[in-house]
Amino acid sequence: MTFLWLWHEIGMTPQEVEPNVFGVGRLGDFGVFNVGAMAWREGRTGPRVGVAAGSPPGISFTLVRSAPRAQMLQLVRSGATVLLDVHLPTDRPDIFLSCRIDLGSQDLSFLRRSFHQTANHRSSALAIAGMTLLLAICGWIVGGTEGVHRALTGGAPRQDGSAIPQETIFRWFGARLLRPAELPELFNMLAEVCHRARLSRWPDIYCLPAPHDMNAYALGGPDGAAIILTEGLLRGMTREEIAGILAHEVAHIRNNDVWTMSWAAALHRAIEWTSLTGLASLRARHGGFADNRPWASLLSAAPMLGRLLGLALSRTRELDADATALELTGDWRALIAALDKLERHHAGFPVLSLTIHEDDPMRLLRSHPATSERVGALLGLAH
Repeated sequence: MTFLWLWHEIGMTPQEVEPNVFGVGRLGDFGVFNVGAMAWREGRTGPRVGVAAGSPPGISFTLVRSAPRAQMLQLVRSGATVLLDVHLPTDRPDIFLSCRIDLGSQDLSFLRRSFHQTANHRSSALAIAGMTLLLAICGWIVGGTEGVHRALTGGAPRQDGSAIPQETIFRWFGARLLRPAELPELFNMLAEVCHRARLSRWPDIYCLPAPHDMNAYALGGPDGAAIILTEGLLRGMTREEIAGILAHEVAHIRNNDVWTMSWAAALHRAIEWTSLTGLASLRARHGGFADNRPWASLLSAAPMLGRLLGLALSRTRELDADATALELTGDWRALIAALDKLERHHAGFPVLSLTIHEDDPMRLLRSHPATSERVGALLGLAH
């Protein structure tokens, strides 16, 4: 007996007319069920089923008489392929369900990226939660439950999805709006990256007249954004490196990182004001801090703690933007080459000569991860 079901979006080749993929399974005499990727193609003689190029992990289920109790889960690597064997119990004590998953190098790379992005999202959520908790504690010290409410209201995020006016960009940065007719190749790269990122609205591109500076900035969110590129970056980067830079900035836009960091900035401002109000209140009510030294110490340290949490959030969002840029371009070499050029330009030496120490306390004061850390993360995701 054969089973046929729809399997979406596993990377069909451009020659395949229908982008739908089917899985085919066969139940044998002893209960063997194999799953593979099959493509439904349109040929001259009508539709037919064939093996898909670049197929997803192959999965096979087999009912076996016995299973090694000490090895219910086995992981074996053979070249670029990893075999994962899992033995699961059934309702009969003498029969086990054996599941084998064949993972290729592309599958492992996809899993690494998924785990990396999940960890980044968790770290971002913890940083925001930590700042919110710190603000609530400061508000409680100031005015109890009502103080918590007032403090959290002051630190609430403000969503503004409107497009950024051209005059505002020029007033802030002195940047000039670029048109597709001026640099068609640049806008073709932007269109490809935005299509892969599934942005419904493309960001505007501005050029900052700074021939001796190499930098890029992203403003706004998915509903209205702008990317600012310096003249020095456009002249000093290759086409592939500029595509990587664009992908990094588009990642910030797609992930709405500007709004996230604006929320963190609002929380930090609220923490500063609430802590100052609390210190003034303690001094006025008790004539000093002698009787309230623990609360006073916490209020004094709150702004710095909030700042450190905001910097940690910024570093996490940068690593996530790098991972998303790799997902959008698939060109880790160009991304690393662009980071190396930026490091040479700003620091004066190549990134490969840098070393990063996880226990270095100075890294806690950076808004961006060290370039060597970013390169190491990209290499880990690409291989």
